[in-house]
Amino acid sequence: MGITPSPPIESLPATLPSSESFPHPNIVTTTHIPVTWADLNLTGRLVYIAVSPDDNHVSRIQMLDLATGEIQTLFTTTRDDWIFYVTISPDAKHLVMSYIPPSQAGSSSNRTLYSMPADATIPPQPLFLAPTPADHYTQVEWSPDGKYIYYTHYNDNDKPDAQLNPPYDILRMRYPGGKPEKIADHAFWPRISSDSTKLVYVSLAPVSGKNELYMANADGTGRQSIALLGSEIPEVIDAPIFSPDGQSVLFSAPPPSQAYMPNWFDKLLGVQVARAHSIPSDWWSVPITGGAPNRITNIQTINLFASISPDGQHIVSVSGDGLFVMDLDGSSLTQLISDTGIHGTVRWIP
Repeated sequence: MGITPSPPIESLPATLPSSESFPHPNIVTTTHIPVTWADLNLTGRLVYIAVSPDDNHVSRIQMLDLATGEIQTLFTTTRDDWIFYVTISPDAKHLVMSYIPPSQAGSSSNRTLYSMPADATIPPQPLFLAPTPADHYTQVEWSPDGKYIYYTHYNDNDKPDAQLNPPYDILRMRYPGGKPEKIADHAFWPRISSDSTKLVYVSLAPVSGKNELYMANADGTGRQSIALLGSEIPEVIDAPIFSPDGQSVLFSAPPPSQAYMPNWFDKLLGVQVARAHSIPSDWWSVPITGGAPNRITNIQTINLFASISPDGQHIVSVSGDGLFVMDLDGSSLTQLISDTGIHGTVRWIP
């Protein structure tokens, strides 16, 4: 599959978001937690999203220093804005998030891509403006070489009655200042290999809702199926990620017997592209050449999303209970933060 034109996107505004959009200055705060995982000798920082149920469900982007236990809050929502997904540049200087800003009279409620410096010196700014209120952008990923941003697009109105889901497409744009390019149809959950040459994603048949794993070149060409074989083939697949050596793919999925039923939180957020997140799931692994999936955990939790440590020795994962870390084969599972408010994404940076 080659690159095809993306939907038209309006040019950026000439100025930063107004003070009405962000009525309160963003203040970076710092707290500390005990380093209960000190015996693992972990280094680097984790960037993740946390929600406070006791504070009107305010969401925050936080960064945990694994060596010291220091937690910095980099960005905090103010009223009815919401963070869905966040990624950080390889040099750890910039954040890009899928975000709904505070509502204003006459404004739409698109989830759109916003960027901001990681030191939070200026408020989030839109990377582009959506062509219509029904267009949404989420699942944003930075290529490890820092050259491209990948993301998922869908349109609420593009769903005939026979379809379970609107068509999802994967796009990418050169950062900064590039033009969007559509590189995969009926696809979501893009993740890039550590050498930035390969793309893994999940395809979604709009009518049946069937999921399949695919791998392609970073520009979307050379698509090939990663066939799952055997008796344990999950019906829904989420959050794939390449192993450090690029020879296998980890993904989140419930056991084959589980079925998806959207909960109130899914309905509130309009979550459609992450179906297994709402039901107890585990981490699985399969070679990029296909084969029988290997279930590497037995935790049966929700909201799974993973990131590989910079040294390629560990996996950190969001779960329904907070953050945990494990070895590449799923062993030595250790809780880092017990917090049911942590959700969405986590990034492990040096």
